[in-house]
Amino acid sequence: MTRMRVGILATVLVLCGCAAPVADTPEARLEQARDVAQLEVDGGALNDALNLGADIAWTASADALAMELGRPVTEQEEAQVRGIFRDALAEFLTPEAWVEASAAVYADQLTAAELDDLARFYRTATGTKLLSIQEQLTTRLGDAAEAIVVANEAAFAARVDEALAEAFPEIGGQ
Repeated sequence: MTRMRVGILATVLVLCGCAAPVADTPEARLEQARDVAQLEVDGGALNDALNLGADIAWTASADALAMELGRPVTEQEEAQVRGIFRDALAEFLTPEAWVEASAAVYADQLTAAELDDLARFYRTATGTKLLSIQEQLTTRLGDAAEAIVVANEAAFAARVDEALAEAFPEIGGQ
């Protein structure tokens, strides 16, 4: 009888430890997606997005600012302008707005169970680390890809020139 009780108790403990399957409804997807998006915000994704937005705005406006000033922009001024762009973006790209926008995209692309799996992963040590180093990973992967392109720049340019000449015969002779 004791063995039977132990077996039943073990079964109950296993079943209690298992999460119930997540219903794949639009509401469940959105709820799970919000959880994932909030974990990403907490891990630095919004901060990374604000930095990237400021970088893009700086790149798009640096030459115009230098022309307006009539001189090159100093490193200190560049940092100041990037900060201005970042602060301006942060006024409307709030954590709440980021979570809602991200959640809508995730809920459209992933099932509730997949989102639940992703949230569980983000809560692990590895998932938390991945979130915290995402900006560095993106930068390093971009640098690696750029190095490959630079190393093959001549072949790339020749291939593009050839394809453009074929696609647009009127510019082929230039």
